[in-house]
Amino acid sequence: MDLKRRTLRHVDQVEFEHFVKYGEPAYGLTKQEIRGYDQELGTTRAFDSIEHSYSEDFYFDVIVEDQVVGRVLLLKMGHYFQLDLMIFDSYSGNGYGTKAVQSALHTSNVLEVYEVRARVLPTSPHEQIARKIFLSNDFQESDGYFVKGRRKRYSLQRPD
Repeated sequence: MDLKRRTLRHVDQVEFEHFVKYGEPAYGLTKQEIRGYDQELGTTRAFDSIEHSYSEDFYFDVIVEDQVVGRVLLLKMGHYFQLDLMIFDSYSGNGYGTKAVQSALHTSNVLEVYEVRARVLPTSPHEQIARKIFLSNDFQESDGYFVKGRRKRYSLQRPD
């Protein structure tokens, strides 16, 4: 399993089908938002989202034997990074999610300065799998989130 970093947020037909199947219960996406993805895919059935891509974010494809099996996103949300993970159905249950989260955190180095949070909706059919992935990557449950790391805070001291 490898990660391939993209400079832009990429959505393709496989991810769209994942959103159609799990969008609302797993990701909180409305039907209108999912229709918007469908429209953006156009005839090529893939798009790079320039307007929703930021240089401080990390967009990773999870690659196994030259196939994209999922995605890991680390999105900067002010003073922390939000981690989003999806492993496509036909590749689920092989440990790719656990390894992908571990690799994304290592590759990005975001834990050097920031806290990382992941939220799993209680309506998600992947709740137990996601819980296992985050706990095996040393996340702690806190206020409905899984949290890892701490934001580094510095204080300036005045000379006496």
